[in-house]
Amino acid sequence: MRSGFGRIKTLHGVVCLVLLAALSGCMQLNIGLTVKADDTVSGQLLLTAERKVLTLNNKTVEQGFADLRQNIPALPPGPETPYATDTHFGFQINYQNVPLDQFDSESLRIVRANDRYVFTLPLDPKKYGGKVAEQDPENQARFMLLMSFEIAVTFPGRVLDVNAGGQVNDRTVTWRVNPNEPKPAELRAVAEAPPRPSAAAADTDAAGGPPWLLIAAGAVVLLLVALLVVLLLRRPRAAGDSTTDTEATAASAAGEVTTATEGSAAGEVTTATDGSGAADATTTVEPTDGTALPAAPRTTIPGSPGAG
Repeated sequence: MRSGFGRIKTLHGVVCLVLLAALSGCMQLNIGLTVKADDTVSGQLLLTAERKVLTLNNKTVEQGFADLRQNIPALPPGPETPYATDTHFGFQINYQNVPLDQFDSESLRIVRANDRYVFTLPLDPKKYGGKVAEQDPENQARFMLLMSFEIAVTFPGRVLDVNAGGQVNDRTVTWRVNPNEPKPAELRAVAEAPPRPSAAAADTDAAGGPPWLLIAAGAVVLLLVALLVVLLLRRPRAAGDSTTDTEATAASAAGEVTTATEGSAAGEVTTATDGSGAADATTTVEPTDGTALPAAPRTTIPGSPGAG
């Protein structure tokens, strides 16, 4: 029994090694993501394998891919669609404005640390080839060696740091890790993060409508300004009217009042004022028809100067 079990285990290991030898560059992980200033992510993730590998042992491509996928750690969740070409088969995940906190999977992480974005993609063999390792732990590293990666991440700010030979083009970092080549422990990039939107702006965006509070405040300010302008325009007019009335009154008190009666037998009567409002003591009566008026008798008051 032991001898038979040993032969089965050895045969199983040989089959696994043959399979891995055929899997040269079998699985490919392609990622293209854009990190936005509002802490959301859009882009695509594509995981594929060669059809000739998937159909080994008379399996369908769907069965073969399902088996191999068990060796890939968890990916950021999203809607999956089948991907198929003449040579490859797999699936694609599309991301559209996905919150940043959903990119915290076992295989891929994007986090914001204050004013920095940090992207990491571990390539630890212990996280890949788990099912292969159950058959033979030595083949786990071999599985990772045979994989290929092409990763592109675009940040909203300037790229500050990148490792493992990543190429920087403006705000985009790109890695190309070929099959049958040693893999770095992880792919990592750090970029600047813009200031977070204000709470008021976030509330306005969430409401999806105009900022009514700001509009109302602006209307009140405009109304107050209009009222102030009206008051300022009315003040000079009131002062001018008061001055005019005062000047007319002064002129009436200081001037002369002349009353003429034409055709009167008695003639003209002229009264002059001295500016104090009281009439002058002298009154002159002149005939208008040339008739001389008799002189009034002179009366002397006793005790007065000139009395005789």
